[in-house]
Amino acid sequence: MLRIALLASVSLSLFFAPRPARAASAMEDSLAAEGQGKLADALGALDRAAAGFKDGYVGQLRRGWLCYQLGRNDDAVRAYQRAVTLAPRAVEPKLGLLLPLLGERRFTEAQRIARQVLKLDPASYLATLRLAYAAYGLGQLQDALTHYQKVVVLYPSDTEARAGLGWTLLKLGRKAEAKAAFEGVLEASPAHASARAGLAELAR
Repeated sequence: MLRIALLASVSLSLFFAPRPARAASAMEDSLAAEGQGKLADALGALDRAAAGFKDGYVGQLRRGWLCYQLGRNDDAVRAYQRAVTLAPRAVEPKLGLLLPLLGERRFTEAQRIARQVLKLDPASYLATLRLAYAAYGLGQLQDALTHYQKVVVLYPSDTEARAGLGWTLLKLGRKAEAKAAFEGVLEASPAHASARAGLAELAR
């Protein structure tokens, strides 16, 4: 989804005041390396930025994203948490933090952060979707169902939400509804791995 990609990059045009040339150059190098799929180089370029930049809000937000992409979830959590500390009322570092928390199956913490986001932004697509996933991971299937259904109502073509809904329905024993959800995903995305796995599970 394009919404998730918003967390992936930080445009130089979004910030309020000019930064030192070293910071701008480091960010440009980091973004260029990421665009080429060289994530380790992108992180290395960020490390070469001036301390005031790389240790600031934007630097920590970007570090969190790159570490998550590299599978370094613990490092990503720490970076996003520092960004949250630097901007406690901001939504974006909390949304970023949800990614490595869920990656590490830290579902209870993810629930807490997702609910914080929803207090700030009650219509947040990402927070609702991640809250559904965390509830599913904790076996709170009715809560997961409620959250997935909310996302699907608002975003009917969202394959991630529909697949999650399908698995939740399957776990609740509502097999006909689960089958319809998985088939709906595959109509839009025939190679969707989770939906294919769901149908295979139903066929057992």
